[in-house]
Amino acid sequence: MAVRLLIAYDGSSAVEAAVVTAGGLFAGARGRLLTVIEPTPGPAQVQSQAFGLDPDIIQRGLASVVQELMEDGRQVAARGLEIAQTAGLALESRVKVREGSEWQTILSEADSTDADVIVCGSRGRGGVARSLLGSTSTSVLHHATRPVLVVPEAPPALDGPAVIGYDGSPGARAAIAAAGSLLRGRSAMVVHVWNSPMRNTLSGRALAGAPLGELREITADYEQVFADAAAAVVEEGVGLAREAGLEASGEAIESDSGAWRALAEVASERQCAVIVAGSRGLGGLASTIFGSVSSGLVHNADTPALIVRP
Repeated sequence: MAVRLLIAYDGSSAVEAAVVTAGGLFAGARGRLLTVIEPTPGPAQVQSQAFGLDPDIIQRGLASVVQELMEDGRQVAARGLEIAQTAGLALESRVKVREGSEWQTILSEADSTDADVIVCGSRGRGGVARSLLGSTSTSVLHHATRPVLVVPEAPPALDGPAVIGYDGSPGARAAIAAAGSLLRGRSAMVVHVWNSPMRNTLSGRALAGAPLGELREITADYEQVFADAAAAVVEEGVGLAREAGLEASGEAIESDSGAWRALAEVASERQCAVIVAGSRGLGGLASTIFGSVSSGLVHNADTPALIVRP
């Protein structure tokens, strides 16, 4: 069955890149392209600011503004549909007046269409009403109950593998399951990022540098325990990925720079098409894929990030 997409589209270059990326990642996907426009003030609100103005004039003026906004929105959406069609997506467009905030409108539309993935650009700056800024993407990410793909303005080539951050948590397991369902046929690399307490803490380094040979040997043994535990997590993740239908390999990466930086670096070095991560994962080892990892990837990585809730 084809993947169902909800693409938030505002005509910006960032969101155009998101449409193209969605076409490359989810070949043959269907769904809806949503353009959000600003609501107009009501007649009573205008009347309160324009004493003595004929109510009929106010009504006609507001109707003209609404018509103009809708027409602008339709023109933006038409451009988005052209890009989507070229990217191999079968989408319908909808221009919708904002209800509440942009992110609430987007999530409401995703619910009504039962979208498998919500797609948005990370730093869109469009000309229709209020643009889908990075803050909108962040709000969508933090409130969505569906997978969210956030695409940077200049994403990499789309023929590379997927990198899946895995720490053994429910969020990471959900990320693997989603990757298997949404990215079927694409190769994947399961990555567990861990942090050695023996090398990256003052006490650990002090023990490793102790003059007693026996103490140094004990320190090395502890280091190996953490490395073996990280390798076991990777092995578990690779097994889950293969069960989910992915052609998967795995790697444990020791890093003291944070999980999202390590994942972003791996994705860049290996020319990966997408990073898949669970949000708010809580693993039991030294380094886990926390909620801050998803935010770090979305705001800083040069690779599209598919964020999945547990």
